[in-house]
Amino acid sequence: MTVSKTSDTLKEDKSSELITGNLWRAIWVMSWPLLIMTVATSLVGVADLYVAGSLGSATQAAVGLSEHIIFMFQLFLMATGTGTTAIVARHWGSGNKRRATRFAGQSLLLSISLGVGLTILAHFIAHFALGVFSQSTEVRELGQTYLSLYSFAMIPMSIVYVANAAFNAIGDSKTTLLIVLIMTAIQIAGDILTVIYGWPVPGLGLRGIALASLVGSAVGAVVALYKISQSPLRKCLVQILPMSQQMIKRIAVIGIPSAIQRMAWSLSVFGLFFILASCKNPTEGQAAWAIGMRVEGMLFMPIMALSMAVASIVGQNLGAREIDRAVDAGWRVTYVGMGMLTVMGILLYVMAEPIAMLMSHDPTTIKIVISYLKINATAQPFLALAMILSGALQGAADTKSPMYITFICNWLIRLPVAYLLALVLNMETAGCWWSMSLSCVVMGLLTAWRFKSLSWTKTHV
Repeated sequence: MTVSKTSDTLKEDKSSELITGNLWRAIWVMSWPLLIMTVATSLVGVADLYVAGSLGSATQAAVGLSEHIIFMFQLFLMATGTGTTAIVARHWGSGNKRRATRFAGQSLLLSISLGVGLTILAHFIAHFALGVFSQSTEVRELGQTYLSLYSFAMIPMSIVYVANAAFNAIGDSKTTLLIVLIMTAIQIAGDILTVIYGWPVPGLGLRGIALASLVGSAVGAVVALYKISQSPLRKCLVQILPMSQQMIKRIAVIGIPSAIQRMAWSLSVFGLFFILASCKNPTEGQAAWAIGMRVEGMLFMPIMALSMAVASIVGQNLGAREIDRAVDAGWRVTYVGMGMLTVMGILLYVMAEPIAMLMSHDPTTIKIVISYLKINATAQPFLALAMILSGALQGAADTKSPMYITFICNWLIRLPVAYLLALVLNMETAGCWWSMSLSCVVMGLLTAWRFKSLSWTKTHV
């Protein structure tokens, strides 16, 4: 199936390890920095909840809910990153680096504009969302305090998202790792210093967690811009203006389905929040959900790294017209990811109780967290199947298929089954956890079916 290429294009291809040489080496070179990066990223979320736990279960629930609300706004920034990776990787792989750089500059313009607009919108609207998704007055008040500061982090994050996406697209995942490690160190240190030790101002409470995120993101954005100025992408900084409506539209067309996909997932989580609010011990159940999501995130964040790695590899190889290599890369990375999450799922099941006791001091919350971890451990291999092949499809600019699959699995399976099991059959929170596990299994199988069809190889950018 591999299509022959001109000699000029072949010379350009040799500059990239992702489209020539040993495929396993290409996967390793791209993946290991992203594996470390995503673990570091998940540690920030765990640190936020761990420190919030010292302030009580209501604070944990407020932080978890608030960050999820902001995540919904950040979806549009992530979508810009998805479009950037697909387009820049495709042109970089084809040897058209001038056009790849121009698209990177337009992506920065789009993302920064979105970051400013979404920050303003989130600052004024997100407060009302807290009252919709939580019946606890304490959780709402704490969440409003947290959101008033945390929402401003979207401005520097708009730069970080696109910069990292562009670096990944050209195969430079080491720079992405550096940026995230700096941010992670600042955010975790800020959590501990402000909340646990009361430095530099005593009594900040959960405001300290929000400030740590804001400062860490700002420093990360400065580092990202500096690294771009020293990289093969440096010309994109002077190509931000003038705006190209055609390029902006193309980035949006590829990225928007990705945003809708993540939005469908996020809103389904809020739907699950409503169901949890109707179960016994709603505050503890919601806190357990927040803890479980963070702990489980430490397992699937490495899989997210493999998903990002395979997106770049598939995108570049499609650009170089190495179709067979793109397909082979997708399956190889998937096998690795499924093996990893199978082992991690077993460990999650066995270690559920000590993990729960580490993350909470409330007996009821601990019991529900144990249930969450054990039940969701059963679906980990299928989660890897879905996440990695979804990344491969997005790297090929086939962002609509993952969108449809996510909608089906979350809205037509997860929520109806959760309602039935939790409230109708009185399984309470365990019913919600089983619905999550079932939907992950179906999602993995549907995504594998789409990837195997090879229809995505014909997608244009």
